[in-house]
Amino acid sequence: MNRIPLTSFVDSSAIIRETFIRHVEFHPRLESTNVTALQLLAPLIQSGPSLVLTAEQTAGRGRKGNIWWSSAGALTFSVVINPLMLRLPHERRPLISLISGLAVRDAVSSFLPGQRVQIKWPNDVYISQQKLCGILAEQHALPEGGHGLIIGIGINVNNSLEEAPADIRQRAVSMFDLNHHSFDLTAVLIAVLQQLERRSNQLVTHPMQLLAEANSCHLLNQRQITVTQNETLLTGQCAGIDDEGNLVLVQPDQVLRLSSGVVTAWKSG
Repeated sequence: MNRIPLTSFVDSSAIIRETFIRHVEFHPRLESTNVTALQLLAPLIQSGPSLVLTAEQTAGRGRKGNIWWSSAGALTFSVVINPLMLRLPHERRPLISLISGLAVRDAVSSFLPGQRVQIKWPNDVYISQQKLCGILAEQHALPEGGHGLIIGIGINVNNSLEEAPADIRQRAVSMFDLNHHSFDLTAVLIAVLQQLERRSNQLVTHPMQLLAEANSCHLLNQRQITVTQNETLLTGQCAGIDDEGNLVLVQPDQVLRLSSGVVTAWKSG
């Protein structure tokens, strides 16, 4: 695998100095940062919270086997951490995807103050009904015992969706396309990592406040939506995210609380 020092892409020393990350693993080109993070999981965990970063990701993965399309100028990275460091009770660990999306939303909002940035359960970030960021959180067992947590994040920053396939161009957006200028990738990355640490701490100390904030910027609330769960289509009105991070789906004869699934359609409004 081709490895070179991290030079002009981002400032690794600033990342280590200003965030909780203790080691940066940079590759100029990768198929998937999550796959590389898994391959190097044990040493990355030993190094402390680590970051796997690439300037170009060719086969990024999303939830349920979906592909995350990206091009040069995007931020694609994986945070690797021992989940015990988060001090989260086991029942709150499923909320890691949600707080990661909220952290990206917080960071992006600071760079795009005129835009309404929202999250979509369980882990996407949207602006004006178009996807800005995808997240894939995975937990894997270590050979010597314990687990490693990998949080893969892809954010459309300085890439333009004008280069994307037509179907993606209709559904996605980038920070560059919205503001017509480039952003400092180091600054954006540091902001995301700082917000991820803040939201992780908040999930430990004030989980109900965090969930209330998540609901306040949730794209799907009060919309008619369709969710695919285990090859079954479920439709109803989204009544938000409950205290356990489940999506609340109101149907004429029942209320469902979904811990998993993919929202495939919703009515814009």
